[in-house]
Amino acid sequence: MTRPPTSRDLARLAGVSQATVSRVLTNNPKVNPDTRARVLQVLKDANYTPNALARAMKTGRTDTIGVFMTRVTSPFHAELLDEIGRVLSSMGLHMILWNIEHDPEESVAEVLQQRLVDGFLLTSATFDSKLHTMALASGTPTVLLHRGIDGLDCDQVVGDNWQGAYDAGRYLVEAGHTEIGLVTLAPTSNTSRDRDLGFRAALADAGVQIKPGNVITVGVPHADGHAAARKLLRRKKPPTAIYTVTDLLAFGILDGARAVGARVPDDLWVIGFDNTEMAAWEAFDLTSVEQPIHSIVETGIDLLRQRIADPDRPAATMKLPCPLAIRGSTANRRI
Repeated sequence: MTRPPTSRDLARLAGVSQATVSRVLTNNPKVNPDTRARVLQVLKDANYTPNALARAMKTGRTDTIGVFMTRVTSPFHAELLDEIGRVLSSMGLHMILWNIEHDPEESVAEVLQQRLVDGFLLTSATFDSKLHTMALASGTPTVLLHRGIDGLDCDQVVGDNWQGAYDAGRYLVEAGHTEIGLVTLAPTSNTSRDRDLGFRAALADAGVQIKPGNVITVGVPHADGHAAARKLLRRKKPPTAIYTVTDLLAFGILDGARAVGARVPDDLWVIGFDNTEMAAWEAFDLTSVEQPIHSIVETGIDLLRQRIADPDRPAATMKLPCPLAIRGSTANRRI
């Protein structure tokens, strides 16, 4: 039985490198047209049919979407990734995931140019990252999910983080809190910025000032929330409520409060942001502003499919409501 030809065999027959054969198979636009034609003829003569790639060569589609994400092990990103996979599968589409947290920029740029997928979903855009710029420059249809970039001519689907944060702040002041802590992140994206500014705006509108010593800027991990809670609750006049911009930090705040003997919600109210599945666990019972993951993902994938079908249509930015889910960490009071 004759074995099927390898890419090395095909490269030898076409008089090109294996890398060139790979570029032809992935529709890389940098291949010289004459070289592409020669390689395709060799593929045809050899009756070479590399399954999905063969279909892609004929149709121009791979039925595969590339997803770029960081912090894939965090509760929110794990749920976001699971929902992306579920929705794509329900539409008969496949997913390739790139965890870009540790990849050098050169590797990401090479992936973007290889045209392995029909479109990109970017979930971790930041103001200073080049990923969204490189994705758009590659010519591959691209949609930003969860994190947006102001003024970027690109389809974007985000939660209304500012309004969600505002509602959380209003909820606290209407419940009578005036000594309030804010555990926040550096404003590296629309998401972290708006979750901070919306909360501050609600307090300012109610005439409540946050003391500078009650504001702590941290990183993302649970440990940072734990340390922030211990610091805030050891102040001479500790806050009676703490709002933070992610659930993961809020979990740390709850654990830090317990470590210093503060009772939640008797001594301290805590509000997070994302409303991950863990927020409803009995150990946390966390009041949290909901990120509408299902709606964000469905809307984003729908926009991406529209972009693939019509690359020249105007870019759209969708901002979806972020309601407050009230639980025991704030004594179950309603607005």
